[in-house]
Amino acid sequence: MRVTYRYIRPVTVLYARGNGCYEAAARLAWEKLGGWLVAHNARRHIRRGFGIFRDNPQVTATDLLRYDACVEMTPGLDMAGNAGIARQVLGGGTHAIHTHVGSYGGLGNLMSELHRDFVPRQGLTVDYDRPFMAIHLNDPLLTREVHRRTELCVPVMPLPLAIGDNSACEDPADPMLRLAGSA
Repeated sequence: MRVTYRYIRPVTVLYARGNGCYEAAARLAWEKLGGWLVAHNARRHIRRGFGIFRDNPQVTATDLLRYDACVEMTPGLDMAGNAGIARQVLGGGTHAIHTHVGSYGGLGNLMSELHRDFVPRQGLTVDYDRPFMAIHLNDPLLTREVHRRTELCVPVMPLPLAIGDNSACEDPADPMLRLAGSA
């Protein structure tokens, strides 16, 4: 799995929310947002979409999971008078990012592998105070399934050292440490 690290800047988006298991919630949210975009002839204004996974399925009951289907605010995109469509600012921050090309079918498993296995091996920890996200880089209605590009983004922060644990800083070949140890 090829992973990069990048700071993602905050972005203002329009979104529709789906609740329940992420697969069904995502489908519902994207149908609602997609319908709104088509009804307002606004789909042509979209450059990228964001799928926001608000809750950790390991600690949150399935029926309480929240998924937001989002599109970046651009000139010409107005949400006036719409039930079910709202505006929010997605916070930025550093993320471990894997770019997946192909079907959306296995994205959940890839996201789990990225946060459970890969991130800890790199000396980082998952920042569970920020949501996980998928950034969709092309329109699934215009792009064949095998060519769809999605960035899977796990919020990360450096792994903190334990207080009083300076073993990571000790170098047995350092002459200053040998002098300090002999005193």
